[in-house]
Amino acid sequence: MTERLPWHQAQALIEKHTGPVITARPVSEGFNSEIAVVINDTTFVKGLRIDHPRAWTQERERRINPHIQNVSAPLRWTEITGGWDLNGFGFIDGRPASYEPSSLDLDLIIAMMAHCPHAPDGVELKRAEQRWSSYSDQAEEFAGDWLSHTDWSPANILIGSDKRAYMLDWAWPTRGARWIDSACWIIWLIACGHHPAQAQAWASKIPFFAAAPADAVTAFAKAQAAMWEDIGDHAPHPGLAAAATSWVKHRTT
Repeated sequence: MTERLPWHQAQALIEKHTGPVITARPVSEGFNSEIAVVINDTTFVKGLRIDHPRAWTQERERRINPHIQNVSAPLRWTEITGGWDLNGFGFIDGRPASYEPSSLDLDLIIAMMAHCPHAPDGVELKRAEQRWSSYSDQAEEFAGDWLSHTDWSPANILIGSDKRAYMLDWAWPTRGARWIDSACWIIWLIACGHHPAQAQAWASKIPFFAAAPADAVTAFAKAQAAMWEDIGDHAPHPGLAAAATSWVKHRTT
């Protein structure tokens, strides 16, 4: 998790694009930015110092943004000066999604997943079969040419005032099988209170997950259980390792 810094440190750079700051609302959700703030209810600014070890993720988001604007916020401007790397996105009015079993947000998220795009050419992406190769001897089954977000923390899903779901924070996009994001979502649903069968039933409303090869999905579930166990206390939710393990048990017994 990246420590937040006062957005005022970059105020002069931000005002080059937004004009004078009238209102500023720091955003606490998310784990990858040193600055995350909504300016004048029109612009969401996220940024890292250029010497931050993950500053490269800012460029990754810039490169991927033109390909995901049907499911995410559009990039309006970039500023890389004064020791900062900042991205300014169009502000979407909304709230973080709820993954609770009774949540009405789940159908909106399924509708968003229907717009899953192909992985774009010309953008450097991690490949699923490489990303999880150390956690699975069947990782080649995760390969594909579809774009996956993979970080399904509910803090990354915005439920807009227009009753649509949006996927934010595209710092870690991956090229792989079309069903991978649905599988990642299942683990978060279980961690947030769903029984594995219930979580899998939600994901199965997405046709490309329902049609996914069963052996490949089971292998992916095992890889996720091993990964979250390895990440341990650094995981963004304390129940992810147990959730993935319970999903594996459901699929294999």
